[in-house]
Amino acid sequence: MNPAQTIAQQFLQQYYNTLMTNKMGLIQFYTDASHMTYGGQQHDGLKQINEKLESLAFQKIAYKIDDMDVQPGALENSLFIFVTGSLQMDDAEAYKFSQSFQILPNGQGGLYVHNDIFRLVY
Repeated sequence: MNPAQTIAQQFLQQYYNTLMTNKMGLIQFYTDASHMTYGGQQHDGLKQINEKLESLAFQKIAYKIDDMDVQPGALENSLFIFVTGSLQMDDAEAYKFSQSFQILPNGQGGLYVHNDIFRLVY
């Protein structure tokens, strides 16, 4: 496994574990420069992303990643990650999803989500 794959796997594990245990904790992955598209609706910056996270109505959610692809990003130490998998909200049926992330250096030795695109696959 190359270093980019290792970083991507660590990021995804932390991201989805946070979503499953404390969805509002996801805001720590974003900055005011971040963009999230969720089901075709775009949310820009911390305020709009936080509002979207608050609007997610599930009480519990479980994720299973089926596959992941990662490429080096345009900036040094950045990554582009594409994920496919399934999720189950509360006790509803499971849905397939795809999600892509562009993660960039945050200037403090870590990474942040600059772009996040999520879509349920029906």
